[in-house]
Amino acid sequence: MQLSLISISHEKAPLHIREKVSFTKKKQSEILDYIKLNIAEEAIILSTCNRCEFYMAGNKDSGTKLIIYLKSLAGSDIEKYITVYKNDECCKHLMLTAAGLKSMIIGEDQILGQVKEAHEFSMCCKVSGKYLNTLFRMAVTGAKKVKTQTLLSKTPVSAATISIKLCQNILGTLEGKNILIIGASGKTGSVILKNLLSVKHSGIFATSRTHGKTTAAADGAITVDYEKRYENLDIYDAVISATSSPHIVLEKSKIKSALKTKKTRIFIDLAIPRDIDVENNNNTFYKNIDDLREIADENNKIKILEAKKAEKLLDAYIDEFRIWKLFTDNEPLFTHIEDNIKNTDRKKAFKNKIYDIKAKNNYNSFRKFIETLEEKSYGY
Repeated sequence: MQLSLISISHEKAPLHIREKVSFTKKKQSEILDYIKLNIAEEAIILSTCNRCEFYMAGNKDSGTKLIIYLKSLAGSDIEKYITVYKNDECCKHLMLTAAGLKSMIIGEDQILGQVKEAHEFSMCCKVSGKYLNTLFRMAVTGAKKVKTQTLLSKTPVSAATISIKLCQNILGTLEGKNILIIGASGKTGSVILKNLLSVKHSGIFATSRTHGKTTAAADGAITVDYEKRYENLDIYDAVISATSSPHIVLEKSKIKSALKTKKTRIFIDLAIPRDIDVENNNNTFYKNIDDLREIADENNKIKILEAKKAEKLLDAYIDEFRIWKLFTDNEPLFTHIEDNIKNTDRKKAFKNKIYDIKAKNNYNSFRKFIETLEEKSYGY
C-alpha cells in the first residue's frame, strides 16, 4: 500500500490559489466519496486557512489521478502550486503538521484539533481505513508529546492572537477602541473574542451568521444583529472577520456608504475564501491571513530552537509508523513463510523473531530483516 499526500499550502501557494481549494464540508464529503470510488482505498482531507491537503492510501497512481481530478475542480493552474509527498515523507509531513511545525505560525494551537477533526470526518464518511487511522492517531499522540515536553505551546500564538497584535500595531492601542468580530461563535472568532474581552476600556461587539440570525456572544461583548452589521460600522476602529462563509460578508459599496468619520481603521480578514471587500487607503487598512506572516516570522525566530527539539521527539513516532506499515505490508510474506515451516517449534520461533525485531523500533534493522526474508523466503 502506498501513502500519497497532495498538498496545497501557504509554503508554496498564495491566498488566491488556496481559496480555490477551500471546500465546504458538503463538498469535501463528495470529494472523499469520489476518491474512494475512483482513486484510492482511503482518504482524509485536512483543510485549514493555510492548507488543503489530501492524504491517501492506495496504489502508485493515486497521486497522479487526484491531481487530474483537482485540476477539473479548481483549474489547471493549480498544479504548479502542488507539493507531492509519498510514504515516509507523507508520514513525516503529517507528524510535523500536527505538532504545528509546518504552520505559518510555528507551534500554533489550532492545528492539532483540525487534524483530529479531519480524521473524524473521514471516518464518519467511511473513507479512512487502517493505514490512515494508524498514521493520524500516531501523529496526534506525537503532537501531544511535543506540546507537553517542549516550550512551543507555553506561549500560545495563533492567527487569532496575531490579529489582535496587528490591530494594536496599527491603532497604537486597543484601549478606548471599538472592535467588531464577525463570526464570533466560530473557533477562531471565539478565541479572538475571549482575548479582546480582557482589554480594558474597549468596546467589543460580536456578531455571527447562522441562517441570517445572530448567535449569542460571550458575556461582556455587545451582540450585534448580523443583518444590521452595516448600521454602526462607522463607530468601529477595527473589524475582524473569522467566518466560514463562502460569500462576501462586508461589501465595498456598502462599507463606503457606512463610513462617515475620518479616522484610522483596520479590517482583518481571516476567512478562506476572503469575505471582506474594502478599499485600502491612507485611513483604512485591509489585512488578510497572508499579511500576518511578518509578525509570525518574528514569533518563529523565537521558537526555532524548540522546534528542533520537537522534531527529535517526533522521530520516534515517524519510525514507529514506518515499522508498523512495513510489518502490515509484509504480512502476506510472513504468512507464506509460516505456511512452509512444518516444525511447530520453528514456526513459533519465527513468529517470535518477527515481533522481537519489530519491538526494537529500529526501522533500518526491521527493513533489512524483511529484505533477507524476501531473498530466501523458503529458508524456514
